[in-house]
Amino acid sequence: MTALRIAPAFLLAAFSCHAQEAGDWIHARGDEAMRGVSPVELRFPMELAWQYRAVPVEKARGEMLVSGAVARGGRVYAGCKEGRFFCLDLKTGNKIWEAEGGGAFDGAASFAGELVVAGCQDGFVYAWNAETGKEVWKFETQAEIHAASNTFTHPETKEQKILIGSYDYSVYCLDAKTGKKEWAAETGYYINGGAAIGEGVVVFGGCDSVLHVHDVLTGEEKRQIEVGAYIGNNAAIADGVVYVSHYGNRVGAYSLEDGMAVWEYGEREFEFYAAPAIWEKAVYLGGRDRRFHAIDRITGKGLWEYRCRGRVDSSAVVCAGKAVIFGGDDGYVYALDLKEGKELWQYEIGAAVKTSPAVAGDFVIAGADDGVIYAFKNAPAKP
Repeated sequence: MTALRIAPAFLLAAFSCHAQEAGDWIHARGDEAMRGVSPVELRFPMELAWQYRAVPVEKARGEMLVSGAVARGGRVYAGCKEGRFFCLDLKTGNKIWEAEGGGAFDGAASFAGELVVAGCQDGFVYAWNAETGKEVWKFETQAEIHAASNTFTHPETKEQKILIGSYDYSVYCLDAKTGKKEWAAETGYYINGGAAIGEGVVVFGGCDSVLHVHDVLTGEEKRQIEVGAYIGNNAAIADGVVYVSHYGNRVGAYSLEDGMAVWEYGEREFEFYAAPAIWEKAVYLGGRDRRFHAIDRITGKGLWEYRCRGRVDSSAVVCAGKAVIFGGDDGYVYALDLKEGKELWQYEIGAAVKTSPAVAGDFVIAGADDGVIYAFKNAPAKP
């Protein structure tokens, strides 16, 4: 296996240069590399600030909200299974505007200039004016879209580009202003998760059990990394390594340089669906073994576990290097101490929480299978 060597000073610098603004959540997993990190420090006990019913009670059956929210400029943006996409006030939860698609919105949106962009199960990628909700453009793929949108800026032209995968087996790079296709990369099967961007490449996986590594500017294939099982969510990139969970009951770390395995983690025969969160020398994620795991980034050995009441499909977010927050199929939202896994706070919603939390300023936003978007607010700061 390839050795993973990380200089602490370099590691901290790498995270700080990509840090998200504390008041916004402009990427579905915190940054382009999808590492699941927020600079916001959580204060407990958090309180329920507001809730918005996205799906009528009579229609709230099964998985109603799996799309994580994004937030910018005091507004929250999220879609639902009923084919509606919402813009809400961050502080009050009041609806500002609503748009419709021809199918469910499963994947989180991303921002590009004045636009907010999301994929839909009707096969279209929609771009709306984030202020007004007016449709600016839409791009048609050949199958339904479940994946999150991701946005990056071209280093030379400074133009913004959208990356998003479809069930037509392809990941598309679109011009953010016009929706015009720049390039498309074909895979062997459905793509469920978002595309992670880092170190000049884009990495994505899907039901073909392969991590695909492509040049982010041209779409040229660099390599394929076999992981041996379905990949249900996004991978995460940090310091030349890509981290991924999969249905083969394992979490893996692979070198971007040569595709070699660095380590593999998995002690039980239960699948991993939640995407990993990366902070300093550890990887954090929940599993369908009803446990939340902290894994050493260098050795792949378990650091600690926290036992939940149900499986964990919600992708966690690390906050200020002190706490990690996530939801569970048991209907709870949990916050744990990052170092030892000690419970800091929990809140019972009563319906499964599969979405990845969005952390924006003093607010944490998560959707549940009861069709409701919940916003929790930090406890007041101590004098």
